[in-house]
Amino acid sequence: MGTDVRYSGSTCVSILTYGRHLFMANVGDSRAIIIKQDPSDPRKCIAKALTRDHKPDDPLEAKVIIGAGGRIDSYRDSHGNKVGPERVWLKNEEIPGLAMTRSFGDQVACRVGVNAVPEITELRMKSSDKIIILASDGVWEFLEN
Repeated sequence: MGTDVRYSGSTCVSILTYGRHLFMANVGDSRAIIIKQDPSDPRKCIAKALTRDHKPDDPLEAKVIIGAGGRIDSYRDSHGNKVGPERVWLKNEEIPGLAMTRSFGDQVACRVGVNAVPEITELRMKSSDKIIILASDGVWEFLEN
């Protein structure tokens, strides 16, 4: 008997480099950031996101989910109070409760607009660009850019 993967999925962030030109592809809430030398103080650095998280509280992402018949809401405690981040749910069921709007897999969530269409961005690196970090939400939930 195989593994039931109806509620399983993953996010992804990747970068293709071509010389000093970067192409970033992002699905979900994994993120890429770049560390740059601060132009006002060369002894300091500045971090900047290269990708954006695909979360249910993003109006553009929410429009896709709602348009596909999904529902966006947080978990609720026994008194009906919101607990935690916004999540994607089927219209009339308390599943899947996904905290992102894009992922690979997640067969149940894809019925309400969750998709694996990557957001692609480009960047031409400069001499002030020093480090690129790619990480999953498991890192970014504890660290800011």
